[in-house]
Amino acid sequence: MSQITPREWTGRWEAIVQAPTLTKLYWLLRIGVAVEYVGHGWAGLSRSRAWLPYYDMFGISADFALDYMFYITGTIDISVGLLVLVWPARILLLHATVWGVFTALLRPAVGEGWWEFLERGGNYGMPAAMLILVGLGGWSVRGWLRRADAPTAVSDRSLIAAHWAARGGLALLLIGHGGFGAFENKPYWYDFFDFFGITRSTVESAHLMVVFGTFEIFLGLAILIKPWRALLLFTLAWKLGTELLRPLVGQEWFQFVERDGDYVLPIALILMGGLYAQALHQRTPDAPAMPSAPTRAPAK
Repeated sequence: MSQITPREWTGRWEAIVQAPTLTKLYWLLRIGVAVEYVGHGWAGLSRSRAWLPYYDMFGISADFALDYMFYITGTIDISVGLLVLVWPARILLLHATVWGVFTALLRPAVGEGWWEFLERGGNYGMPAAMLILVGLGGWSVRGWLRRADAPTAVSDRSLIAAHWAARGGLALLLIGHGGFGAFENKPYWYDFFDFFGITRSTVESAHLMVVFGTFEIFLGLAILIKPWRALLLFTLAWKLGTELLRPLVGQEWFQFVERDGDYVLPIALILMGGLYAQALHQRTPDAPAMPSAPTRAPAK
């Protein structure tokens, strides 16, 4: 196998930089969904005991879950992630969205609270945004099984819907994670503070759980109101830093990997910014009249 020369690497990088915005967005979401499902499947193969109540809800014993169901569920999730990389059929994206909602709903269903559902907003917001971007399969089975390649043009309506799927998912995961601190006092948050040398007594006396939790809730609300570029860049840095604390304090790496929607969605919203603004302009009643067309060429 011949090695790739520095000039060829430069050429490939320039091709990526010069690619249409829709193509960049498509690949960002496609890789993001794949990594999310590989991470979630990794949790299954690791037999994360936090999953046992979910199996128990359906009458599956802990022994049977540990011996069989963890491996089955984990293998399916990893397979979905890898298939999205190889053959991103619309049915896979639909499955990823529905399964993301379903598994998030299991949390409050077993008594863990609705903040858990909200915190998984990236798990269903990211595949939903990609599915909307590439278009649904319609009433044809073949349409749902067909490979969904990067679109060359997307309707204004679809761009707005994809933007809100990503924006809503990002806002929900921030609000949900903030709720862990502001209202639930998640025990493992003490480990995060301890990593910086802040003792439990200091956390409690200064109400740091509530302070940081409330901050994240307001950050999520700010994203809903107006996702400024600077705000999205800050959110990206914030989520990368705070989620990296999980493996740094001893949690499994899959906890960081399966939450890649936390890092992908801010970038996706930055990429979509110009397209979203154009789409809104096109659909505003008092906007200057423009030639009608079913689709609009992507911005570069």
